Amino acid sequence: MTRADTTIDWAAVTDEATELLCEYIRIDTTNPPGGEEAGAVFLRDVLARDGIDSKLYDAGDGRVSISARIPATDGTHARPIVLLSHIDVVPAEPEHWDVDPFSGAVIDDVIWGRGALDMKGMGIMELLVCALARRHGVSLKRDLVFLAVADEEEGGHRGVRWLKETEPGLFDASVVINEGAYGFREFMGKDVTMFGLGSSEKSPCWLRLVASGRPGHASVPHTDNAVVRLVRALARIEEHEQSMRITEPVEAMLKTLGREKLVPAEIDLEDRATLEAVAAGDPYINAITSNTINLTGLRAGTKHNVIPAGAEATLDCRLLPDTDPDRFVEEIEAIIDDAQIEVIRVLEHVSGQSSLDTPFVSAISEVVAERYGTEGVVVPMLSPGFTDSHAYRAAGVDAYGFVPALLTREELATIHGHNERISRTNLRLGAEVLFDVTTRLAARGE
Repeated sequence: MTRADTTIDWAAVTDEATELLCEYIRIDTTNPPGGEEAGAVFLRDVLARDGIDSKLYDAGDGRVSISARIPATDGTHARPIVLLSHIDVVPAEPEHWDVDPFSGAVIDDVIWGRGALDMKGMGIMELLVCALARRHGVSLKRDLVFLAVADEEEGGHRGVRWLKETEPGLFDASVVINEGAYGFREFMGKDVTMFGLGSSEKSPCWLRLVASGRPGHASVPHTDNAVVRLVRALARIEEHEQSMRITEPVEAMLKTLGREKLVPAEIDLEDRATLEAVAAGDPYINAITSNTINLTGLRAGTKHNVIPAGAEATLDCRLLPDTDPDRFVEEIEAIIDDAQIEVIRVLEHVSGQSSLDTPFVSAISEVVAERYGTEGVVVPMLSPGFTDSHAYRAAGVDAYGFVPALLTREELATIHGHNERISRTNLRLGAEVLFDVTTRLAARGE
């Protein structure tokens, strides 16, 4: 059976996807501590219902990843297509949610819960792509590999980074489909049918600043207070203006948006004033046109009347993909200009960039055009967040963010926020588009 011959009851698939996602959400895989093993076992059991064998990878302490392979049907076994997701989720604050964040509640055809978008929903879509290919005997010239990993939310040390060291065969792939770009139903105040395609993402450079000073009794002030030293350093960093610049993925995005008249078509990418005006109207564009630094934590002192000997701050820095992290850290140290403040790198990698001229990108454009005609648009994007795709790009594999759900800005804001949710309509859309794109690509063997 070829892809074109396949007839699928998508209403039934949507019911199945809803049930699976609700079950998956109810498995609390909050990271830290993770506990992804329970999620991996759930996925293993679901795959087994379709006769799909899987393999678990245990990095210790319940940090478990899983893979499964749907073999090519023509015996060529060209390099596979990897459908990548992560099992862990960020913490939730139940007191700020309208429902229990691990209830998997379905209210008015919307599925609520931590991970609905990031990224258990996508994981279920990818699992169903593999299951449907198996059920319907879809002709494949490439293997499909389902891969759900641990520890993405804390940098992948017990997930994709560990797998790269211990299971290098998983990194032999033709293309990777992952999170990193969603679709939009509205953009900058306009109704759209826009599918985001993430060819790159900003690189994390998480820093900890450790200030040292002279302790003492708080009744006798002195000039070597570690807290004051740290506060002054943070003020210098906050006052320093990061330069705005346009990287290749952002240039492609702005040109596409210009053609679609979603930003001024005549926008001058060399004109800083114009770019600043566009960025001022959209926080996302602002984030992807400069390196960003966010103060995310402070710690100092043990008693009200004691001057502490040390103080610490954490900075979440996100770098444009062409930024040298060594030079960036040197810049931070120069801005601080204080030998008694140590800058420690906590998490760092270079995210890399994938080509926008590949069979995968072409397949997406074809599918969107067939479904939506001229109303549908595929927009290259740079993700302000990082994903596990960096490990594949470092291995020479093109990896893309492509979650084919059409979200509102309100829905998008629930990722890592409160009341995270996905509609059944988007769950169906995502499964349909992802199945069509993946099987089209696999059938061609390009």
